[in-house]
Amino acid sequence: MAKYQKIFSAQAQGLVSIPSVPPDTQIILLSFNHISSISLDSFKSLPQLQSLSLGAQFTNGAFYVGQDAFHNLPNLTTLDLGGNRNLSLHPDAFRGLSKLETLLLDHNGLNEKVLESGLFGELTSLKKLDLSYNNIRRLQPDPSFLGLHSISTIILKLNKINDLCGDTLQNLQGRRLELLDLSSNPLQVHNTSLCPNPFRNITLDTLDVSSMAWNAEKVETFFKIISGTQVKHVRMRHNALLGSGFGFNNLKNPEKSTFSGLSLSNVYILDISHSFTSALSPEIFSVFPKLLLLDLSSSQINYISSGAFSGLRQLVSLNMSGNLIGDITRSSFANLSSSPLIALDLSSNHIGAIQHEAMNGLVSLNSLSLRDNSLTQIPPVKLPSLSFVLLKQNRISSTYGLTSFCPNCKLVDLSNNRLTDLRTLWDILQLRSLTQLLLSNNKLSRCSPNTSNKHVGNSSLLHLDLSDNDLGQVWNVDQCSEIFMPLASLETLNLARNHINSLPEDLFRGLKSLQTLDLSGNNLRLIHQKLFVNLKTLKSLNIGSNNLVTLSSSTFTPLVSLKSLDLSDITLVCNCAINEFWHWMITTNVTVVNRRNEVNCLNLSPPVREIPLATYFNEC
Repeated sequence: MAKYQKIFSAQAQGLVSIPSVPPDTQIILLSFNHISSISLDSFKSLPQLQSLSLGAQFTNGAFYVGQDAFHNLPNLTTLDLGGNRNLSLHPDAFRGLSKLETLLLDHNGLNEKVLESGLFGELTSLKKLDLSYNNIRRLQPDPSFLGLHSISTIILKLNKINDLCGDTLQNLQGRRLELLDLSSNPLQVHNTSLCPNPFRNITLDTLDVSSMAWNAEKVETFFKIISGTQVKHVRMRHNALLGSGFGFNNLKNPEKSTFSGLSLSNVYILDISHSFTSALSPEIFSVFPKLLLLDLSSSQINYISSGAFSGLRQLVSLNMSGNLIGDITRSSFANLSSSPLIALDLSSNHIGAIQHEAMNGLVSLNSLSLRDNSLTQIPPVKLPSLSFVLLKQNRISSTYGLTSFCPNCKLVDLSNNRLTDLRTLWDILQLRSLTQLLLSNNKLSRCSPNTSNKHVGNSSLLHLDLSDNDLGQVWNVDQCSEIFMPLASLETLNLARNHINSLPEDLFRGLKSLQTLDLSGNNLRLIHQKLFVNLKTLKSLNIGSNNLVTLSSSTFTPLVSLKSLDLSDITLVCNCAINEFWHWMITTNVTVVNRRNEVNCLNLSPPVREIPLATYFNEC
């Protein structure tokens, strides 16, 4: 049993009863034991105890909580009884817990009686009640809930509730709930004339009705039933019957009337992701004039009707990632030109074409993700407010049009594309606000001459990732040694895994502010003594996983700010000439990093073997 300060932890210790606990304990963790019951005598006076976990006890029968079981824990704020598959509660089990704020009763095999027998009457400070994964069939909280003035979160996910009408929630009226989670229940939807609004006089921050067996008609009926209820966030994810799906027509896609019942609810966030919606109908969201965030991700949308986003006058974030969209036309987002849209996520679609000027109306757009699509060129649109653009994992082979596309970009991710020319870097550096540029996993293997004598002023770029390319083909023949000259502000440069055998000795001469340099995973055998002479600000250098046969302390002497040197997976050739490097390594203030904890060398004298440098120099 481990005791740390005011935490007592004895989880999975095979206990069959509550152990003796120090009186000043604040947290007790007793889950995964074999305790079958607790009673008034189980706990001695623990006035400082705030959190108690008794979840998932392994018992042959029920886990029984007796009368006044927590009487000696007057300041308890969190109680976890979840995972006890057959939980039996005395009617006065929770008596005395007037300061309890969080009660977890999930996975307990409980039925509707837990809500109807006055169990929670004395929990006057209760804020969160988790009853998920139980067998509750009816949702009718008893009058004791009238005294739960602080209750704000009720989780009823994955129960068996099939009816919710009229006065079933009358004892919650007058409440403002931060979360009411009814997801994954077999909730039936009745005709509006037969089922008055169950949320009457209840305000909801988040209503979760995800994973319901509701088609578009039932969704429409449900929202008409609760018409007028104030709901800030409607979460209706993973609805397998909402929409026709790709290539089918047996089920309806949602349309303008589907959400009409929410027109007076002042919804700010709507999440209908992971549905089978295949097409967005005209004015489908027009009843949400105050909507700020709309999540349509991971559905099967392949068609956006003209006017689909009509009425979204305040939308700031739209997520359409993980759909089946193949192209973007001028009508796709035309209705959002008057919206203050800041973030648009179109990643993981099949977008291969974007019509000229198709998104020009999105003048407020600050972040755009087109990651994981089929684009072959920079989108031919102009987005002057765009700061962050993600074009990773497309098929882009040229950066033509980038400066027009996002003239004020701060971050550009073009990794995992098909760029081949390192000189492209200078074209990208025309973006004067650019601070982060990601070009890893392209096909950069050549560097065209600067025939136009293009001038690139000092760039504001701080981070440049060129890893996982083939730049060895450029620098192994001493080409483009001036490529980094405009990068006087650069702080991080990643050149890992580029098949580099050697580097021009003046390659880094313009990097006056560089702090981190990664050259790992290449084929370097030697390092020019003058390679690092201009890197006065360098703090971290990684030359691990190279084929270095020797190193000299003079190579690192110019690095006056160096704090960390990574030599992981390097095996030098044993030679007394590297003694001076060994001496530098053991006397320097630089931290030498090595995954094997020590630097080895290969002793070529029979028998050929790999030995630590320390061992070798003791014999040298």
